[in-house]
Amino acid sequence: MRPGRVVIINDRSAEIGGASNLSCLAARLLREAGVPVTFFAGDEPARTAQPETVHVNGKPLVERGRLSALAGGLYNRNAYSALSGWIARHDRPSTIYHVHGWSKILSPSIFRALAPVRERVVLHAHDYFLACPNGGFINYPTASICGLDPMSLRCLATQCDKRGFHQKAWRSTRHLLMQRFSALQRQPANIVLVHEGMRRFFNRAGIDDSRMVTIRNPVAPFLPSGARPQEKCDFFFIGRLEPEKGFEDAARAAHLAGVPLHVIGEGAGRALLEARYPQVTLHGWCDRAQIAGLIGNARCVVISSRVPEPFGLAALEAVGSGIPVVLPSHALLGGELTEAGAAFTFPTGGIEALAATLRRLADDDDLISAMSENALQCAPQFSNTTESWLAALLALYAGILDRVIRGRAPGRGRANHRTGITAGQAVGTRGNAPGANAFGHAASQSNEAD
Repeated sequence: MRPGRVVIINDRSAEIGGASNLSCLAARLLREAGVPVTFFAGDEPARTAQPETVHVNGKPLVERGRLSALAGGLYNRNAYSALSGWIARHDRPSTIYHVHGWSKILSPSIFRALAPVRERVVLHAHDYFLACPNGGFINYPTASICGLDPMSLRCLATQCDKRGFHQKAWRSTRHLLMQRFSALQRQPANIVLVHEGMRRFFNRAGIDDSRMVTIRNPVAPFLPSGARPQEKCDFFFIGRLEPEKGFEDAARAAHLAGVPLHVIGEGAGRALLEARYPQVTLHGWCDRAQIAGLIGNARCVVISSRVPEPFGLAALEAVGSGIPVVLPSHALLGGELTEAGAAFTFPTGGIEALAATLRRLADDDDLISAMSENALQCAPQFSNTTESWLAALLALYAGILDRVIRGRAPGRGRANHRTGITAGQAVGTRGNAPGANAFGHAASQSNEAD
């Protein structure tokens, strides 16, 4: 059954990267497929905002005063009133509610508003905020992966936040409110993972995974046709210049290996790179067209993040362009791309090992050529096209509505997470009947800040 309407819920209504890009893409694709869409956004109307949008007219927490952000981030009364009012006036049994982002403006209050229609709500896990109070299973002070169970006593007592323990206490309080209103530990929910590897992190948080499904993000390569990286010499880092992204690891490794490094991205770490690594070429924030103009000169793309990225968009955009990548061993895509012969991995934080890999790749044109061919061949296996992504979303919605309307008992089967595509199938849903894992990341800007 096709939905009568999809309400897409996101902090922002404009394409500013990450979840915002994907929510806007979903709205456009659904409209083009003939599905009515209402966009519910936490922000104010913008020049590039979505049509038929309900705006809460709020500002991101980082742009608000301290007291306003403290209170509004915990519970946005305007968001609750606007969403609950819309549901009371317009909800129909065939309406689907798809939440993409809530942590920057909308707050946990939206989960309270959605409670009456919970069986028809989809939660898209572009990050880990549904499972972890700081959103990333990251210990920011140590720039390392956190191994603690979320909201355990050890978790609550650990200062893992980038802004200090006061912020950790606030985030933990917000997480408690989200848990109370969403009941993710007590009842199964329609949760979409962007990579099957995220499931183990959600399991650590005690979230019922019986209705989780993996639908990988749509990816468009940086370049319309394959590059010839074996003829190039430059290595590229693409990402925000924040410690957890490992930008300095990439710079130090490139220096040790004696290879040229180009950095695409902006952030607080720019000054550090300028001061300590003057040989690194800094391009700053670049739009997609600018990235395409630069990346054609890449021999390899270096992903040196110290944290478990949910998807790894830049890696797949590079691989789809025929450019080899080097990733940390903990990267969710690392094993898959290495097995396909398109990547190498290195121990997270292992700068000397990374440097040795970069030196090897700099010296071996034949190896780069073979990896480039492998990359072009394997890339379609690891992500969706826009067409297959839309098909997966529609199948998910159909399964949800079918179960709700028929009053079936919730199934206990897990989503099959294998990622190959055959005709009419979408990555992450292979082998599943439409909607079999329903409920109880576009993302095209790789260097966009949260």
